[in-house]
Amino acid sequence: MALRGIFPILLIPFDADGRIDEASLRHVVQFELQGKPDGLGVCGFASEAYKLSEAERLRCAEIVADEVGERVPLIIGMSAGGTELAIEQAHQYARLKPAALMVLPPSTMVYGDEALVEHYVALGNAANCPIMVQQSPHIPGFNAGTLSVESLAEIARRSSNICYFKIEGAGSAERIGALKQKVSPQIGLFGGVGGIAVRDEWKAGAAGLLPGCGFNEYFVQAWRAWDKGDYHTAETALKTVQPLVDAVSGKGHEFSLHARKYLLHRAGIIAHPYVRRPTVHVEPTELENVLHIADSLNLQINRV
Repeated sequence: MALRGIFPILLIPFDADGRIDEASLRHVVQFELQGKPDGLGVCGFASEAYKLSEAERLRCAEIVADEVGERVPLIIGMSAGGTELAIEQAHQYARLKPAALMVLPPSTMVYGDEALVEHYVALGNAANCPIMVQQSPHIPGFNAGTLSVESLAEIARRSSNICYFKIEGAGSAERIGALKQKVSPQIGLFGGVGGIAVRDEWKAGAAGLLPGCGFNEYFVQAWRAWDKGDYHTAETALKTVQPLVDAVSGKGHEFSLHARKYLLHRAGIIAHPYVRRPTVHVEPTELENVLHIADSLNLQINRV
């Protein structure tokens, strides 16, 4: 069954020395499942995957897959520097039975559209689970891997295993709308970046959202209504959560990590709010502002 809906990308908790806290990670999985999302994701930007070793990424995916079981679909993020390595990683992760592998483009060099199209087509044809092409031009290291809408559509035409696209960053809704016109209706398009542009992405034809974790019940409520054509209820839910979305995701990705971990730590879901270095400096007053907004909402995280 094709993926649709809300798929929170799990954060990775660390202890005070920056080591993966496996028990807290299992708590995060259970907390997010209580919000009844359509699935979960791990090893994305919200997981600080770019600060994990390959062995750590695999271990985190194993933990999440074990904790989730088969209750909801699982998306696993990948970021390989070359095609052969990407194929090898895809075969490793396949044993965890992911619903999709969310794959960033190789980022070390500027390869151009033709080479990246060939990369994704080769990966799609070699992998034995569905592939989600991730485009994240707002992340400096991956800006050079931004493909044209025509190139993205070519990837989907040339590999039947390319089933999804995650299109985020500035202009995401416009790119989703343009790509929607060029691919099969069975191809699922998703946005991200904490849901900042979610209204416009859904209007453009997105099949859901891959946000960070912590307060997704409003996105779940909004999507359920939107998918049934009840746009008034969806808009009400989105307007209610918008101040928190802006406070958490409006100051950049690294700030959002601190904010989400602060909320989950305050609730006792994770043992420590550590964000791996390097990271941005965050003033305590900024986190208190996030907490003040969160406390004004009817959130599960406030009742833990």
